[in-house]
Amino acid sequence: MNRVLILVRHSLRRSRGFLAAAYLLMFGFQWLMILVARQLEEANRFEQLGGLMPSFISQWTNMVAASFRGFVLFGYSHPVVLIFLVALAISIGSEPAGEIESKFVDILMTRPLRRGAAIARTLIVLVIAIAGAVTSMFIGTWCGLKVFAPAAAIVPDTRTILGLAVNLALVVLAWGAIALVAASFAKRRATVTATCGLLALTLFVLDYVGRFWNPAKGISRVSPFHYFSPFAMIGGSPLPVKDVAVLVATTVVCSVVATLVYTRRDL
Repeated sequence: MNRVLILVRHSLRRSRGFLAAAYLLMFGFQWLMILVARQLEEANRFEQLGGLMPSFISQWTNMVAASFRGFVLFGYSHPVVLIFLVALAISIGSEPAGEIESKFVDILMTRPLRRGAAIARTLIVLVIAIAGAVTSMFIGTWCGLKVFAPAAAIVPDTRTILGLAVNLALVVLAWGAIALVAASFAKRRATVTATCGLLALTLFVLDYVGRFWNPAKGISRVSPFHYFSPFAMIGGSPLPVKDVAVLVATTVVCSVVATLVYTRRDL
């Protein structure tokens, strides 16, 4: 285990600059959402926005679309945030393929390490990186609300914010584990990132089609994004246990498959 932790420190040291910038960006994004929500609230613009929004969109998003609380919470389901974090997870999950391509794996194989250590290392780095990103968002939300929330505004409760943060972290972690499976087969990092990026985009679109078009609803369940339900939670629903179970199971199964494939492949 100590050797795995050494690899973890090595990986985190290589990406510490990028991760620090990403965490700062996530923190700042939440502040920006709160500042915009404050401006809309003080200008009484939320009622106008609610009137302009089609009823089916208002019902689906549960944004009250049009409320200070809903706008602040939307930061946890914003497509830009979701895509950025999924791309980050795919990049980290592709590390084993990158080490094969750069021949760093040859150095690892000269050490008294089990092959599965490389997969365990990447999984731990994934958990740390994603937890750090989501935690920075939570801290940004908490601090931003303390500083910028209007006195008369209804602010999000901590339970809802935590539920959204956990659900976001789990769906991103699942995509990191999917990338880890691809990396256990591949020899080039670019192959993994391109394949997983295209797959993520395809399943993202499939999930949204399934939410509006009943014939696609069944097949959309294969998408990890199907188990990310931010708008229901924004509307007051608790974090669905089923969604948590599916995303955790996806991560565990992918991690096991990646370990089995990587330990048996020709490096």
